Amino acid sequence: MRMWSEMGSSEATFRRTGTGVDTVRDFLLRMKLTSGAVICTCAVALALAVRADDRVERLSEVHRTWLEKEVVYVITEREQDTFLSLETEEERNRFIVAFWRQRDPNPATPQNEYRDEHYRRIDYANQFLGRETFLEGWRTDRGRYYIILGEPREIQRFDGYSELVSSELWFYQGDPTLGVPAFFYLLFYKKNGIGEYRLYDPVIDGPQELLTATQYVPGAESTQAVQKLRQMSFELASASLSFDTSEPPDFLTGRPALGTSMMMARIEDSPKRAIRTNYVDGWTRYGNRVSAEYSFNFVPSRTAFSILAEPGGTALVQFDIEIDPENFTLETDENKTTYYTTLDITVEARTADGVLVEGTDKEVFIEFTPSQIREVQSRPFAYQDDFPLVPGDYTVSVILRNRVAKQYTAVERELHIPDFAEGPPALTDVILGFDSRFVGGAFGEGEIRTFQIGELRIYPAADNIFVIGDTVHLVTQAFGSSPEHKVVFELRGNGEIHHSIESSVGTDGVVLDHFSLEGMAGGSYEVVARLVSPSGETLSTKSAPMTVSPRSVAIRPGFVHRRGFNTNLEGELALERGDQLWNLGRFAEAKVELEKAVSRNPLLPEARWMLGNAYLREQRPGEALALLTPLAKAFGNRYEVVAGLGFAFYLQEDYAKAVEHLERARELRPPDTVLLNALGDSFQRVGDLEAARKTFERSLELDPEQPPVKERLAARGNRDNS
Repeated sequence: MRMWSEMGSSEATFRRTGTGVDTVRDFLLRMKLTSGAVICTCAVALALAVRADDRVERLSEVHRTWLEKEVVYVITEREQDTFLSLETEEERNRFIVAFWRQRDPNPATPQNEYRDEHYRRIDYANQFLGRETFLEGWRTDRGRYYIILGEPREIQRFDGYSELVSSELWFYQGDPTLGVPAFFYLLFYKKNGIGEYRLYDPVIDGPQELLTATQYVPGAESTQAVQKLRQMSFELASASLSFDTSEPPDFLTGRPALGTSMMMARIEDSPKRAIRTNYVDGWTRYGNRVSAEYSFNFVPSRTAFSILAEPGGTALVQFDIEIDPENFTLETDENKTTYYTTLDITVEARTADGVLVEGTDKEVFIEFTPSQIREVQSRPFAYQDDFPLVPGDYTVSVILRNRVAKQYTAVERELHIPDFAEGPPALTDVILGFDSRFVGGAFGEGEIRTFQIGELRIYPAADNIFVIGDTVHLVTQAFGSSPEHKVVFELRGNGEIHHSIESSVGTDGVVLDHFSLEGMAGGSYEVVARLVSPSGETLSTKSAPMTVSPRSVAIRPGFVHRRGFNTNLEGELALERGDQLWNLGRFAEAKVELEKAVSRNPLLPEARWMLGNAYLREQRPGEALALLTPLAKAFGNRYEVVAGLGFAFYLQEDYAKAVEHLERARELRPPDTVLLNALGDSFQRVGDLEAARKTFERSLELDPEQPPVKERLAARGNRDNS
């Protein structure tokens, strides 16, 4: 309060002398900048910041115009920084397309109403709102707010009045969800009755500024000025003290409302408040993992991850990805009788030090009938899948790409995979479902499918979101337990337990129960499951966060496409475990799993060539040849088979056959130094010395620090010189 009274005194002093009005206004503006209550400077500051950024100089004229002029009032700082960080014209063009798509109110139509309206406002501002100045219309105060807010509901013009300087009072109906009042004014005036219209500030300017020189009384209180304004227009007098119509003007003292400055800052920010910049975050995080045509087409999704265990103890990671209908685009045939798209799914699991343990790519063609499309167009689409993963700690990522619209979504989770096979009885994850059902089919006891245990099908709630009155279906798996064990489910929140249920364990370890959210309050909760032994000891605990939304209805998927790893296929699970253990560098364990895979399914080609290479690592070429030779005809273009045969023949000192296969392997894949050195040695032993020299030289190009290879080349050179 002391600062404001001092400021008022300073202004009165300058008013009485009749000089230095601009000086005091600058002083007041500096004081407001210090206090953080800045009016009408956000867009100007943004424009200046853009110009001050050295990266702007790298932009083409078209892109610089777009950033500095066309979107300067509506682009978020996050988007601006990302745009300036792009390296190529192609990336910037794709960004601009994504920028407007993110603001499209109806993505299903070819028109982008937001973009069209934005450029209409710019055209209007340039044509009509810059006439009193040399500035382009978009640069003026009226132009800026016209572009931000659009056409006012009403404009009152005060022009030609002997008592008033030329003024315009704009009346708006605002959107409170964007942080602006439901109804508010903007007031523009010509200082001293000349020049351009500038935005009036109730605190910095004061009601006296709206009066002409003939009406201005030096030293007069603002109360007198307000009363004069009130005689001419009640609304003008009100706006001279506050732009917020819900804030009663203080005509008695003539004091301006301090909240106007904050309101103006929110108006400046309003075009950016409703914009989700996750497409920019998606590019930052995943841009190098999708092709350029997808780069800025990230769409949000909701997800559910959980872990179940198949009867042998291998963990199966379950995931559910839900995409809202406006972000899920389909193609249709000419008669619109069939709708379809192709999804490309990439799944990766990496250790903390970046080792890729699991990497899978799937191509999924999906087709919808006209009856199905109605559900897809009105409710989310869900893709569900699972994959096995050996024990450890991983970052799991899933990228789902839609070929039709070149859109993608991506999710990541940090997962700990327990060793169910070796450990004591333990719970798998707690799955919170909006439904669960027993389905028919020939499913074995404890057989795991995607979000299914035996005949129990689970419908997971993405992001674990429910609404008041929902029934929460609780599912977990008590692996290694007996029917004498119990599971206690507890719903916890705000320091208390709202529900507690003791549930029995099924013969296949399935635990299923439910509780109602009737009468619950919205908020964040936690569901805790405890596996309790017959003696009452808690053996294992799992928990899952849960959100109860105050909304009346939770939108659930209209169509679910399920894929999954079939654990019943002979040898496949052992092969997958062997591959992952090999990637982790646990070669002895990997070999054991690969031997299981081959013994269970001798015709499984990938298991054979992987086990063959495991034998080569142990210098067992005969066993490797026994596995690989039957694959030579059908898989003659498979690097692992061809290179494996080459190394096997090399170890058996059959150098002619080694040359044949290693040369072919070099054509199939860029070679490493190991292959080149084996090939070079084989060339030398069969007498092709020139080919040996070239091969060794190529090896040194890849890795110059190979003394034995250098010595061999040097020895060869000495023999040639002698």
